[in-house]
Amino acid sequence: MSAIKALIVDCLARGGGKRYATVDVVGAGPRAVAGVLEAEGVSYDLTTAEAVLAGEVDIAGYDVLLVSAMSSDERAVERVKRVWDREAGGLSILGGPITADTSAVERLGFDIGVVGEGEKVLTEIVRRLPASAEDILDDIEGLRGLVARGPGGTLFTGVADHLTREELARFKPSTRAIRSYPMYWASRVYVEVVRGCSNYRRPRIRLADGRSCTDCGRCEKGRLADRISCPQGIPPGCGYCSVPALYGPARSRDAMTVIEEVEELVRLGVTRVVLSAPDFLDYGRDLLVHPQPLTDPRNPPPNLEELSRLLEGLSGIPEISRGEAVLMIENVKPNLVSEDVARLLGRYLKGTTVHLGVETGDEEHSRMLGRPNTVEEAIRAVRLLRRYGLRPYVYFIHGLPGQSRRTVEGTLRAMDEAFKAGAEKVTIYRFRPLPMTAFEGFSEPPPAVKDRLSALIYERARKLNLEAKLRLRGSRVRAVVATKHPVERGKLIAYPLRHGPVMLVPGSRRLIGRIVEAVVEGVLGDRAVTARVVRVYGRVGKRR
Repeated sequence: MSAIKALIVDCLARGGGKRYATVDVVGAGPRAVAGVLEAEGVSYDLTTAEAVLAGEVDIAGYDVLLVSAMSSDERAVERVKRVWDREAGGLSILGGPITADTSAVERLGFDIGVVGEGEKVLTEIVRRLPASAEDILDDIEGLRGLVARGPGGTLFTGVADHLTREELARFKPSTRAIRSYPMYWASRVYVEVVRGCSNYRRPRIRLADGRSCTDCGRCEKGRLADRISCPQGIPPGCGYCSVPALYGPARSRDAMTVIEEVEELVRLGVTRVVLSAPDFLDYGRDLLVHPQPLTDPRNPPPNLEELSRLLEGLSGIPEISRGEAVLMIENVKPNLVSEDVARLLGRYLKGTTVHLGVETGDEEHSRMLGRPNTVEEAIRAVRLLRRYGLRPYVYFIHGLPGQSRRTVEGTLRAMDEAFKAGAEKVTIYRFRPLPMTAFEGFSEPPPAVKDRLSALIYERARKLNLEAKLRLRGSRVRAVVATKHPVERGKLIAYPLRHGPVMLVPGSRRLIGRIVEAVVEGVLGDRAVTARVVRVYGRVGKRR
């Protein structure tokens, strides 16, 4: 391979080119791309869409562009690609959930797109550099996971074959690439522990093209391997989610591989680690059904032995055991939360947040959407997790297919019940018809402010979240001070180590990069609080 230099651009959650929410998140995808390049000996730099668009990167110094993005990031990708074409013009590769819409590759002018799990496909592409896109495609003809522009139109070879658990262990995400992110030491850094999802049920709502579930029972009672396909061709999973179609059944990464990755990250200065998975409680469940695929979201129950082995190993990392870095998880399926599960999570993750998808408060609507749990199970999960010291957040979606006065009334009741049970926050999303989902043919609903029923959901969530923030007044929170406030002089932005509302604290620049203890004093809407620093701990950053 001739000496080449690649540029990885993280466009995830950038929308039009800049993040306005979740600004403290570093996703796992770009580091996985960097890991492939490192394994193949390719020189690279990793940067963000903001840096490219601000002119902070000398684009002309690179031969290959690799962009990672979601469907909602198309405008940011378009702008980055325009800079690339103007200043460099070499081979361009697009990956991430955005390529579920295969036409995005041609529409945005990329040479190659990677659809689905990218490590194996990207390895084959990289090994053929610096060949042209046409020569690369000719050389790896038949490889699944590729979409590319060609003389005869767009070529799509199908979604990439799903990696086995053993293959997942061989592909190691880069850890040193984390230092390419501004404020990586204050960010929630995602470390993948599960790939894919176990929910292979199908929604029962009639689809936009007229197809509908015939209640054949295959996806709930059939053999696990048989559940992958549907006689009606309906994509698996909740109707609004593309994870099963793109990334397949749930597979766990080897515990020692995860522990080594986290160990390296915290020694480089990472303070907030999120164990990333569509459902953390799928971890190790695949081992209980092997060699069958894990396509049942309810049985077998969580693998407590494997979960304990992973969390015990991670908790033993010196920086974590000393409290210099913290572990968090994100999503769990409510139906998998038992008292034993809640007790286990509380033992290792006490004081951290955990997210539960409820989406709708109407039981029939939930079943029609393809959800694996009942609303009652979600409320019970909130109560159990709170009992064992975790801080549940609950998700809801407005504008879903089938939304009605009845479903909205149920959702409002479920929000209230979740808060009474101990939920700390309601997170609201607007439904989007994503490619490779059962609901991709539906129209996108209007914003909540323009829909009477959706507005009820939005306003109830805002009210509950504001009440929850008011209850925080007087509480002490350990946080990492990240940066100056962009507008208010003398104010700094701090992020709670164990997640929570953004904190505005008074202080000088000398506090930036330090862990502090702060007392919450006031509330700034439903997303931020003001606080006063009462104790200053050590400085974070590179530890070796």
